[in-house]
This record gives sequence, structure tokens and C-alpha cells, in this order.
Amino acid sequence: RFVFTRNLSLDITGNDVKQLQVFLIAQDSGPAARALKAHGTTKNFATLTRNALIEFQKKVGITPASGYFGPITRAYVNNLTP
Repeated sequence: RFVFTRNLSLDITGNDVKQLQVFLIAQDSGPAARALKAHGTTKNFATLTRNALIEFQKKVGITPASGYFGPITRAYVNNLTP
């Protein structure tokens, strides 16, 4: 299981971005997650990732659902059972 250690937002790149995309695709929260899946994972945090993250945040009740992978969302995801 991947543990996220930094905040992620638009235009950030890295393996942790790819891992976030894998996670969001697996959650299958709705059309944005399916669009990300259709596009495929990259190491770039762009619009598809942001939209899928907003969708996930809304689904689980994280507010604000801003598409920012900050301390609240990161802690939520890191505390999920593998």
C-alpha cells in the first residue's frame, strides 16, 4: 500500500501523483474517475486528476471538495485499510 507524504495539486508531478490516480480509478466515484481511467495514469496532476479528486472528496464528505490533495484528504486516504 502506498503512503502519501506530500500535498498534491495542479501541475505537480511525481510517482505519488500516479499513485493517487491509481487510487482514484480504483474508487470509481463517478464519471470523472472513469474519464481518468480511460485516459490512463500519468505522473502529472492535471484537470482529469483534479476532477476525479473533487468527485471522491464529495463522495466521502471531505469539505471543501476543492480538488486539492492536502492534509485532510491525505490523512483520509492514508488511513483507509489496504
